[in-house]
Formats: sequence, structure tokens, C-alpha cells
Amino acid sequence: MAIDLNDGQHLAANSAWRTFLPNETLTTICRGLSPSVLATIARVSRQWRDVAEWLLYSNIFISETLSASSALPYSTLRCCQTIRLHSHLANGLRKLHIRWKLEYGAYYAPDFDIFLFNLTHALGLATNLQSLDLHLGLPSLSEHPTSTFLSFPATDACYHSLRRVSLSGIGPFTHNRLTNFLNILPAVRHLRLPDYHDQITLIPQALPSLVSFSGSPRVAAAILPGRPVQSLVLIGQDYIPDLDLSQMVLTSVPLRHLDLSSMLVTPTLLRNLSRNLNTVESLKVKLALRHTLHFAGIGLLAALSHLLGAFRNLSTLDLSPTHVDYTGLSNSTEELSLCRSWQNACPSLRRVVFPSQTEWAFQEDGNTWVSVLVGELRRRPAFYSPNKFLGS
Repeated sequence: MAIDLNDGQHLAANSAWRTFLPNETLTTICRGLSPSVLATIARVSRQWRDVAEWLLYSNIFISETLSASSALPYSTLRCCQTIRLHSHLANGLRKLHIRWKLEYGAYYAPDFDIFLFNLTHALGLATNLQSLDLHLGLPSLSEHPTSTFLSFPATDACYHSLRRVSLSGIGPFTHNRLTNFLNILPAVRHLRLPDYHDQITLIPQALPSLVSFSGSPRVAAAILPGRPVQSLVLIGQDYIPDLDLSQMVLTSVPLRHLDLSSMLVTPTLLRNLSRNLNTVESLKVKLALRHTLHFAGIGLLAALSHLLGAFRNLSTLDLSPTHVDYTGLSNSTEELSLCRSWQNACPSLRRVVFPSQTEWAFQEDGNTWVSVLVGELRRRPAFYSPNKFLGS
């Protein structure tokens, strides 16, 4: 008789499925089932419950809205308490993504630190994590004392499997807490610290596998030197000191991808970037020319030619984050002219996305630029997929 593994009610009621199977085999069979089905089949037997719980707690995604009527993240608390009580669940935890959304005017109780305490201890036990994404919104807790923050676990154990880390809104940072945590992440490849702006000093051996970083220019200048970072997302200020730029050049491999869509880029800043980070192959920019472009048109962008010429490997230029009032309306003649002008200055250029969201690609066989469309939708370069980890 064929059995539908997604029919949890049938499995729970059918005694034929209660015969013994090795945990490894049962785990393989149940892997991929939806959380609701796993919760149902956990009632089949004690063995099935253990396997189902282990799978349910291997990937944790919690999103809670904190408001005046529901001021505390109880789902996070219950989850962390369970992990603390059952060490085998902590050992199997691979992904931990927690996001607290704050409603305007929300009230926060004085015992909020209890929730952070449990989260800290759960992190200390989950040393097999592969992905950690915490967005807690703590800087917005104006009614709560400024001492409210997430403490990183005090442990000498390294997180040897942790590949992706994104930390934001976890409260006022102190240098030592964050530094000590980053120093025990030998396998991290992607790091995102969007709201950390203080100076940071890591041991030379820290983050040896880092290939992408997202954060403020000041922190990037401290983290990039000596590390194999190829992709960089800068967040925040529209001015970057020359000293910081000179430090970003000191990566152990050439920087290939630069995303400036989270800051306003002036022509002066773009000039300074072209003098220092001229090895990039793809460049995503939000130009600080919104009103100027509205009145003068995109023909004004022809002045970028002499700046783009300094990027000797540039193949993709994405200006889509630049907002102008006519977004959605493209002037094909002007855009084609700009593509040709920029390629004359930067021969490696092969793909351009304009503020109108129109994408242009250079066809080698026809030696010409063509507008790239998929149906009625304008297509973005693959590197800037909206599903990418950094800059989300």
C-alpha cells in the first residue's frame, strides 16, 4: 500500500509505521517534510518524536512583532529554553534566523534581559551552526536602559561550521564582545554588520575564509586587510576617508564586486573609489544626483566616462538604485549613447543597468549594445540577485 509521507495524520494512526527503523534511516525519510507534518508524526512514537524534533530544530526561523499588547518575544524565549534543556537539539541546529519587528510606540517590560540571556546561552550551545542572522531592533528600545544588549557567548569553542553571519539591532556594542566572537569564526565566508560603526581590531588569524563583507566603511577598513574578501557592500555615510579606502585595498585577493546602493555616492566619492578600488568587476551605485538628473536628463552621466576609465576590469555597472522621478521611463537613444561612451573609456564594460531599470548588454558577435528584456520585465544582473545574503 502506498503511503503519503506528507499525510501526518495517517502516519500517526497507522501502527504499521511504528516498527523500528535506525534513526539515520528515519531522518533521511523525514528530511524535507513540512514543519506541520513533522509536528504530527512526532506523535507516532518516542523514536519518531526525537527524530522529528531534531529536524524541526535544525533550521529555526522566528519573526515576531513586538507591540504594546505583545511586548515580549515569547516564541524566541520558548525556543531558546528548549534548546538549553535538550543539548542534542543544540548540536543539530544549523540555521538560526531571528527577527523582531518593533511597532511604533511599543512598550518594553523591565525583564526583557531574560530573553536575551536565554538567547545568549542557546548560541553558546549551538556550535554546529552554519548560518546566524539576528535582527533584534534593540537600538530602538528607547524606554529601556541603554545596557540592553545581546551578549555573545563566552566560550573557547570555535564555530567551525558557521559560514554566514548577519548581526543588526542587537544593542549597544562593546568592542571586546564582538571582537572575541569574530575571533572564533574560522569558517565564516559572509559577514554583515550594518549598524556597527566603532573601531575594531581582530587577531591576524581571525576570519581567514571571509569572501564578502557588508557594513560601514570604517569597519570594512579594519576587517578587509589580509583577508580574501572579493565582495564588499558599504553602508551609511556618503564620505569615506582616504585612509579607510587605502586599507580596503589590502585584501589578500583583488576585490571584485562593490555595492554602494546603501549610500549616496557623489562624483567626488566615485573619483576616490576609482583611485583605490579599481580592480572591481561589478559596481552597483546609488548616485546622489536625483534632482539633477530629473531636470538635466541622464545625458549628464556622460561625465562619468573619465572616472569609469580607471576601473580596468569593470564589466557590470548597475545604476538602478539611483532614484529619479522618471524611473520606469527610459530614453533608449541616450542610454545607448552612454553605453558606447562609457565603453570607449572602459573597454571591459559589458553590462549596464540604468536608473530607468533598463538593462543593456554588449553582444560580442555583433559588436553592439542591445536592451535586454525578459517578457515585459526588465532583468537585473545575476550578481545582484534580490535573494543574495548580503545587503538584504
